[in-house]
Amino acid sequence: MRKRTLLILAISFALRLGLWADNTAETYGITSDDYTFNLSKAKAGDGDAMLVIGKCYETGTGVKRDVKQAWIWYGKAAVEGNVEADYIIGTLYRDGIGTKRNFEESAYWFRKAARNGHTEALLNIGRQFEEGKGVLQDNRVAAENYWRAAERGSAEGAFRYAVMLRDAKGVAQDLPRALKYFKMAGEKNYPDAAYQAGLLENQGVKIPSRAVPVKSTATAKTETSGKKVVKKETSKKKEASKSKTSSKKKDASKKKSSSKKRR
Repeated sequence: MRKRTLLILAISFALRLGLWADNTAETYGITSDDYTFNLSKAKAGDGDAMLVIGKCYETGTGVKRDVKQAWIWYGKAAVEGNVEADYIIGTLYRDGIGTKRNFEESAYWFRKAARNGHTEALLNIGRQFEEGKGVLQDNRVAAENYWRAAERGSAEGAFRYAVMLRDAKGVAQDLPRALKYFKMAGEKNYPDAAYQAGLLENQGVKIPSRAVPVKSTATAKTETSGKKVVKKETSKKKEASKSKTSSKKKDASKKKSSSKKRR
């Protein structure tokens, strides 16, 4: 079971490393028209346009492929605060595109993008922490980043976090929670996720239903005592109003008797 899981993860990461496929215009979602359309805006300081120009140079879309120029434009976009540029620079360092492979630098740029909520960056920095590449090996930090990616809708993040929960890597073993995240990944058709979820269910693992919140004894006592206080205050008000009414009646009767005497 675990060998199969490791194989799936290895294949997935190999694809991300670009061992079997480089970034293309299709993967970046750009066309040859994007270079012409964005060049003037990029020169004017538009960070998003700078990012597009960098992608065009990296993939040779609408312009002759020039990785050096791609680096320049990605760097400019990063200076302008473009989070996607931070992530891409991380991948260039990780894959050794236009530079020597440097996992310390890729970790820096992935963490920078991850701090701004970039899902793919969370996955990649998680993997580097899990494998100890460019950073001190730390399964706890890896699991945290996988979880954050999963909560942002990443099927791979959910799968990787489920594996950590199942195998007690960096987190306490929690099979019901592992099942939850395997199912989460399976709903998005992540490879092997449904199979792993099925294995746990065959072992009798279930996702616990949410318990209905129950009022604590202390809360109940406080509410009861509060009601008693209200009742006491109400009874005091009633007694006060009764005494006022009786005193008024006495004053009225005194006035009547004194007037009769005068007559």
